[in-house]
Amino acid sequence: MLAHHYDGHLFLVNDMSKVSKLVTSSDGCEIFAEGAGNLDGPTIILVHGLGSSTVVFNNLFKDDKLLSKVYLVRYDMRSHGRSGRPADQSDYSSPKFAADFMAVAEGFNRQKPYLLGWSLGGTVGTDVCTHCPAGYLSGIIYVSALPYIGAIMMDLAKDCLKNLRPRLITDDVADALKARIDFVDSTINDCNAENWDDRLLWVGAFSHLNANDVLNAMSRQQDPEPLFAAGRGGLRLLHLYGDADQQLDNVVAEAQVSRHFINKKVVVIKGGGHALFYEFQSQVVEEVLAFVTE
Repeated sequence: MLAHHYDGHLFLVNDMSKVSKLVTSSDGCEIFAEGAGNLDGPTIILVHGLGSSTVVFNNLFKDDKLLSKVYLVRYDMRSHGRSGRPADQSDYSSPKFAADFMAVAEGFNRQKPYLLGWSLGGTVGTDVCTHCPAGYLSGIIYVSALPYIGAIMMDLAKDCLKNLRPRLITDDVADALKARIDFVDSTINDCNAENWDDRLLWVGAFSHLNANDVLNAMSRQQDPEPLFAAGRGGLRLLHLYGDADQQLDNVVAEAQVSRHFINKKVVVIKGGGHALFYEFQSQVVEEVLAFVTE
């Protein structure tokens, strides 16, 4: 692995041409990000879900078919992974999440990216549509996604997720850790010996967050109207979800959000769980490539 310094930050480059760096958001918060793939292809910025980090997309960063066609960027949302963890709730506003996304795109010198949001990561699409210049995105890809933070959450969340929420912020240390394990297990429908190492990695990522981090990640106010307006204006949407998702009733998101997009494709994968990109990688990659290379 080779190390380079530029503008005060460290760049790490390995044989797969993966670049890792810290970019600085508008408020000074450092955001950890990585990029890899075809620099001449369209850009897809991957945004993870609650309690996870860039590590959940390890499988996509090893997918030769995907990397040969597109340039992938992934980053840790603030309070997650190797990114900054401001303590004040005011540091988790919608404009700041949009600024983080822009800092990542600009840090890799990528224009007109696609945003792929998994689970809570889908909410960043609303931040970007609200606070970034019109036409900033080429399109949005929802993967088992929460489109925005608001009333939709009560309808979208299944009992599994509703029961987990209070346990994730409890003062009972033992139950808080067990809740993080249960949360990860509910994202992967087929936990077995083959994916045990990934499961432990995902649990470790969530264990990095305390109760305050969880609350901050889910507390910002969002207005979905700019997202809906972008959809009515022609912003492209690919909505992927499985019919066996333990956490979300994705039909709700399709009915309440996707219907606003005049240029959309909705794909429901039979047997697919919450971590659709992980258990149904080849099908998700096929749909994503078709969407971004049209």
